[in-house]
Amino acid sequence: MKNNIKLNIFIGLFTSSLLFGCSPKNNNFDIDLTTLKKSKQNKVIIKENKNKIILESNKHIKDLIPLKDKQEVISKTIFGKKDPFSEGEFNSNKLNSNFKLTGFLNTKIKKYVFVSYLDSEGTITEESIGGINTNLLPNGAKVISIDPKNMKLIINFENENLIFEM
Repeated sequence: MKNNIKLNIFIGLFTSSLLFGCSPKNNNFDIDLTTLKKSKQNKVIIKENKNKIILESNKHIKDLIPLKDKQEVISKTIFGKKDPFSEGEFNSNKLNSNFKLTGFLNTKIKKYVFVSYLDSEGTITEESIGGINTNLLPNGAKVISIDPKNMKLIINFENENLIFEM
């Protein structure tokens, strides 16, 4: 009995797939557009619409604000890179977040500042020049003044005076 039901189901599926698979398909929907007449009025309207679109887009172009000149943007840059259009972010020799002020020491003879720069720690004085007599400052950086009372350190680097406070 079980075999009889399975055989009937198999025969039913086989015959239905055979009938549907071999039936003619009427999905070909062909329309011959060559016999249709083209109207000239539509072309004129389309050209007029294109001209209107061009005129309207020119109105928007007049309303646009022109881009600022590179020199204008550079002159308004207050902090960060000198040239915002330059490709490089920072040179390894720049005085950046690697420089940390940790403390001040005032003696009768000299004023000292405790700093850390590029994983080196030590003291610098007012005579310290980076690359010449200390490795705690980048090359060319020079200590201008040390004010232990106000806890200020002024360093000249690339013709700019940088003030560090604690």
